[in-house]
Amino acid sequence: MKRWTAFLTIGALILSNFSILGLAQSQEAKTSPKLPLPSGSFGVGRTGFVWVDPTRPADMTEDIGPHAEVMVYLWYPARARNSEARGVLFPGAKQIDPGGLRDRIFGGNWPLVVAGEIKSHAQDNAEIAKSPRIFPIVVFSPGAFGTSFQYSSAIEDLVSHGYIVAAIEHTSETFGVAFPDGKVHIYSEARIPKKWVPPPGATREEYQGYLDAWNRHCLDVRAKDESFVIDKLIELNKGMNGRTQFLGRLDLVRLAAVGHSRGGWSSIVSCRRDSRIKACVNEDGNAGGQGLAFPGAAIPTQPVLYVEISPVLKPETTQDDWIVLKQLNLTAKEWVDRWHETVNKEFVSFPGGGYFVQLTAPELEHYSFSDEVILRTGKEGSKKKQAAALHNQRLTEDVTRAFLDEVLRNQKPGLLQNAKEMAVERYAPHH
Repeated sequence: MKRWTAFLTIGALILSNFSILGLAQSQEAKTSPKLPLPSGSFGVGRTGFVWVDPTRPADMTEDIGPHAEVMVYLWYPARARNSEARGVLFPGAKQIDPGGLRDRIFGGNWPLVVAGEIKSHAQDNAEIAKSPRIFPIVVFSPGAFGTSFQYSSAIEDLVSHGYIVAAIEHTSETFGVAFPDGKVHIYSEARIPKKWVPPPGATREEYQGYLDAWNRHCLDVRAKDESFVIDKLIELNKGMNGRTQFLGRLDLVRLAAVGHSRGGWSSIVSCRRDSRIKACVNEDGNAGGQGLAFPGAAIPTQPVLYVEISPVLKPETTQDDWIVLKQLNLTAKEWVDRWHETVNKEFVSFPGGGYFVQLTAPELEHYSFSDEVILRTGKEGSKKKQAAALHNQRLTEDVTRAFLDEVLRNQKPGLLQNAKEMAVERYAPHH
């Protein structure tokens, strides 16, 4: 029986997946990469909250403390958009040392993020827009080991169109979280609780079992984080957190859970568990082809959007190019056929219906939902690649917003019915 060497750990394998964010480039760009302007009419305000859940232990690592603690940033519509607005991209970045990830996160621009050279369009603690009186809510969960600040453009764009976004920093599953009191939690595979680490000499099957259990645990914790954040948003809307500018301004009847990659899958788990969520968005989170299901969770009753970028867009894709293909020992076509069959079966069972969207624009990749590709191409300096990256990111943003506008605002589904650069399957609600 083939044995896996003892030095392998769950964290090491998971971090290997993160390498697709892109390697550092040796050639420095002449100017710092810039994030695109939000496309809506509102400005963007931002403020942070530290929320502690006394009902849950901090079980994601062995050394955080007795209770689950999350850093949440609330991004909200401010006065009319100011094209000159330049804010801090990543609060607390100077206190965070992401170790070996320095050259791979933020498109290889981590030093520029720390130095404050790459700017956000969000203004910290800006006054919330006076009209309309209430704004629909999006609870956002980033990809595995990522921070919500890697999705600043997507968040800013939603906010500029009149949404409030509660973006969660999932302690300590992100590469680093800086708290206002100076505490910093850095992801480290050595801090994963020992019960999730396979023993020395574990077989490949045993190792995969431990990895699957760890992934399910991460999703479970993330989903609990999302429901806990909704609890705190309800308190915030009642003026119970001392931030009176949000008193009565949150439309908690129109609330969606949105996430990318692992965050997308956890958002679907949240929808299965929390009926306060009215719309569910999974941006390219398939968990190795396991579908949207989750053990012990009910079928979601809310409308669901699943947006996919698959290897079929590049027929020449091999197992060396796409890690999921290697893990499952499938060709790109086999993966697509298998995955689509799984998703179609699940959507048929969803009473709320929804959309399964496959994006087909050239040069799309998994991290087109984030700022990673824009920042990476900005560092490389290729105008053609930058234009493609911007186009693709706008496409991902427009699809998600079109779905939210349809479900939460009762607007006509124009983009999703007259789709370009995407294949759309619509599933009507049923009972």
